[in-house]
Amino acid sequence: MAVCNLPMRSGCLHFFVTAAIATFACPMDADAGPSDGWLSVYSCANGKLVQSRVDGNDSSNASRLLRAGHAVWTNGRLDENIIDAMAEGRGIWSAAPLTTLARITGAPIPAEILTAIALKETGLNGRFWPWSIHWSGRSYRLPSRQQAVAAAKYLLAQGITNFDVSVMQVNWRWHSGKFASIQAAFDPVANIQVAGQILNEHFLATGNWRSAIARYHSRTPALHQPYLADVLGHLRRIQTSTVEPPEKHLC
Repeated sequence: MAVCNLPMRSGCLHFFVTAAIATFACPMDADAGPSDGWLSVYSCANGKLVQSRVDGNDSSNASRLLRAGHAVWTNGRLDENIIDAMAEGRGIWSAAPLTTLARITGAPIPAEILTAIALKETGLNGRFWPWSIHWSGRSYRLPSRQQAVAAAKYLLAQGITNFDVSVMQVNWRWHSGKFASIQAAFDPVANIQVAGQILNEHFLATGNWRSAIARYHSRTPALHQPYLADVLGHLRRIQTSTVEPPEKHLC
């Protein structure tokens, strides 16, 4: 898969945090190694968010900075470390709009709707959590992508397929064919893209987003009406929220 690039303006501290990544949609190269380039590293100095440039060819240091949400590739590349930091709201991503992750997926669904559903499905303290599994009436939040995948593999080894995975809680029994593997199901980008496909199918069948959202959860009114009400509540909060300057949030 091709490396994804964004146009960059040198020294623009808000570019990745609140604008560029939030409007960029490009497939992630999950198998690629470190980029032959530089990192833009963000830190605080005297209450201000400052940007510095670090050689990205030191793979261990690059991975650490990217995973912590303290850096991005200067050439705009999105890798697994950035996606995971973004999904967890680490570092600079804690100051980005909640809709950022949904926007980069390119899913044909309004990012606000996808984010509202994510908050309903895996929300905790105002954020969604991508390493989540729902099985047998209980929700489990695992600490990392790797541990979530391991837990899902354990369920599959026991012959259990009826469980929901990752940020959008896509049901594995009914939708596993939409993923390349159980590992791919815990890629937040892929998970949101599949959820977008499911929602779009419901929208085409019903002709409106409210019904599509309700059917995403269940076709039974007694079950889907409370769900829809909760999602619409999250949607209203997203639509009325304001994004503070990163310096105010981080420094």
